[in-house]
Amino acid sequence: MIRIGHRKLIYSSMLRGVGSFTLAALYTLSADFWSTGAWGQQTRVEFNFPVQYQAEPKKRSKAHVTTQPSSPKLAPVTTEPSSPKLTPVALPASNPTSALGSALASCEEGSEGSGPLSLPGVRGEVKLDLCYRGRDHLVCSFNALLKEAKTLIGDYGKILEANYPDVSNINGVCVIKPSKLATDLENASDFTNRFKALKAEYEARTNCASRIEQSLRDVTLPDMAQAPEILQSMIDSIDGDIRGLSVVQAQVVELAAKIDSSQKAMVTIQKVHQTMCLKDQRAGMDEDRASR
Repeated sequence: MIRIGHRKLIYSSMLRGVGSFTLAALYTLSADFWSTGAWGQQTRVEFNFPVQYQAEPKKRSKAHVTTQPSSPKLAPVTTEPSSPKLTPVALPASNPTSALGSALASCEEGSEGSGPLSLPGVRGEVKLDLCYRGRDHLVCSFNALLKEAKTLIGDYGKILEANYPDVSNINGVCVIKPSKLATDLENASDFTNRFKALKAEYEARTNCASRIEQSLRDVTLPDMAQAPEILQSMIDSIDGDIRGLSVVQAQVVELAAKIDSSQKAMVTIQKVHQTMCLKDQRAGMDEDRASR
């Protein structure tokens, strides 16, 4: 009986221990459950936020892109390219002993004291090329060139009357007087030298006038009510001065080409004359040489 009672006591104690352990375990599991549930809820919130952020990325507004300031270093290149600097027109040195050189020297004396010229422009003063000393000086120079051109046409055009390049047989060669042939050769050489000087002066001074025409297109006259009309009339005036000279200059250029052909033909005719003409014709040539 004692042993049986003792066993019941041990068994009852064991049941009480198991019950206490069970209650403690349930309490622990319950606490862990609520803790785990809160952590799970917190975890879902933390992981859902990145997914929502990736699904709806932040977009930059167009206004922010367009209002971004541009680099100040690139602005001058893209908006206002610098104007090319032009080399001033250099006028050739004239021979003061020649008719053309003397006339041009008189024009230079009349323009002494005139400094660099300028006119108002959009970006400040428009400085005119130093070759230009006013329209009076320009017209004076053009008149000197015009006079020289007309002189060359009148004095040396007679060389073409002999039609040297068109001689077709030996008789035509031998009837040419050696004295006339020598005179025409000398005149042709004089023409060539004077034409070269005229051509150089013409190209330089018309280039100067064209440069001034271009500069006038950049000029503004803000104080004038009819500024566009005034500027256009200024350009037309210089353009008219150039046209008046260019017509005669074209005639001189044409004459120069013909005289060049005649001069080459005369040199050949001289050689043929010495080789093929008869003795009396040669005697006439020697007589002409002695008379000079």
